[in-house]
Amino acid sequence: MHKVRIMALAALATLTAAPSAQAQQGASFTVAVSELRSTQGQLIVCLFATRDRFPICRQGDGVPRHVFRVTGQTMRVTVPLPRPGSYAVTVIHDEDMNGRLKQNFIGMPTEGVGVTGNPGGIPRFAGSVVDLAAGSVVGVRVRYL
Repeated sequence: MHKVRIMALAALATLTAAPSAQAQQGASFTVAVSELRSTQGQLIVCLFATRDRFPICRQGDGVPRHVFRVTGQTMRVTVPLPRPGSYAVTVIHDEDMNGRLKQNFIGMPTEGVGVTGNPGGIPRFAGSVVDLAAGSVVGVRVRYL
């Protein structure tokens, strides 16, 4: 009898724990991207929890990076959210689809870039941080120099 009771309690604990684990695992937010100059290429969306490496988003840097095919001059993309918190989000309009931000000889971007908070000039992490939770929507305006 005691064994049956323990098994029933374990089954109940599993049932009550499962929904929260699933909700955490499937959490996401939306980035509303505007002012794309063309429908060529792809968007690279990166999520920064700290100022380390911000705003540079290179593959293999350990920064969550997500790629989406461009389908219009405004887009809404759904991005996985590791956990609710404060983040800065960058968007690169990778028109030539080489997987990185193209720059001119002095290091200025020649493809579109955008950051949460839509700061002008060189983005700073503190000015770009937004609070994100599952279901959040943030806007990023892409700019071309």
